[in-house]
Amino acid sequence: MKGVPAKTVYMATVLAILTFAAGFALAAAFSVTNGPNENGNGNYEATGSIPWWTQSAVGLSSVPVTVPTALSSAVATPTTLAATGQLYMINAGTVGDLDHFFKFTESPSAVASTELEVTFTISTGSTPTPNVVTVYVEMQATVPTSAQTYTLAYDLGSAASGTIVLDSFQQLSQQCSSVGSCP
Repeated sequence: MKGVPAKTVYMATVLAILTFAAGFALAAAFSVTNGPNENGNGNYEATGSIPWWTQSAVGLSSVPVTVPTALSSAVATPTTLAATGQLYMINAGTVGDLDHFFKFTESPSAVASTELEVTFTISTGSTPTPNVVTVYVEMQATVPTSAQTYTLAYDLGSAASGTIVLDSFQQLSQQCSSVGSCP
């Protein structure tokens, strides 16, 4: 029984080292930097929270190989959440792009078949350019018996294309009075 020829082992080793070096170089090209301080002003408006729909985390990730379902932007046809937590796109996603995500936890005390209007304000670019995206989600007809976490992600673009500048990102969730009738 013959072994693998030495030339094959050497070529495989060289290929593995080159692949590692290329991956390291691409990873080294990606960095997160802080911009200048921002100033804000306005009026404080008292608000109440939706006790069964809470934001549990935010962060950066990448759009997976199987691009998730995009949420509805039409008030009359909200996206009904799956029975178990999953990932949804706020805008159209492209495999491998950088995304900013919000994780929400739906508790078992959620009100069945209730629609939420979720508005995201995203400011990107060297010269901040705000973009407002409103999506509509509906709770299931039968509320899950245990807490479920849903991830809503916004595709920021390809990190390979150069620099992605994320100035700010905020969300506001409002409970609708009925399905198809939101504030």
